[in-house]
Amino acid sequence: MHNTIAQVIGFAGAGLNCLSFQQKKRRNIIGVQIAAAIMFILHYIVLGQYTGAALNLISLLRSFVFINNHKKWAKSPVWLVVFVIISLVASVVTWVEWYSILPAAAMILTTISYWLKSETKIRLVTFPSSPCWLVYNIIVGSVAGIVTECVVMTSLIVAIVRYDILKKEKVKKNEN
Repeated sequence: MHNTIAQVIGFAGAGLNCLSFQQKKRRNIIGVQIAAAIMFILHYIVLGQYTGAALNLISLLRSFVFINNHKKWAKSPVWLVVFVIISLVASVVTWVEWYSILPAAAMILTTISYWLKSETKIRLVTFPSSPCWLVYNIIVGSVAGIVTECVVMTSLIVAIVRYDILKKEKVKKNEN
């Protein structure tokens, strides 16, 4: 029953995670990611995987800062450095085995992507984080996490094609 509850919570996060990359605007991408992070924090706690929980907590805090990057206090590049360092520290503090570094690498990539202003760059820089989470989830037995990363990678590819490739082709056609 314990594992079933963890997976159900994780699948709620999975749905939100996938939905996030179908958003057109940066603020909406990050907003939906906040809700997904809450679900995944609970998911990893129930699974007893504290590296995943800690890094999702950091992602939640990071998202709150980055979604407000139009405000003076959140514009400082110090935040980027702070969240990269905190991700590394959390990985060390919750270290279990070599795979504990994978969620930290994923969080660092995502942190960098959220700092960017371009939705295209957000999607492209975020993409490599999914394989890191995928391997971690396979090792720790997070079925919801495995499915999430497979779907997120697919969702990112769809969004890249939809917003970044086809839209640019349409603009080029209209210019000619």
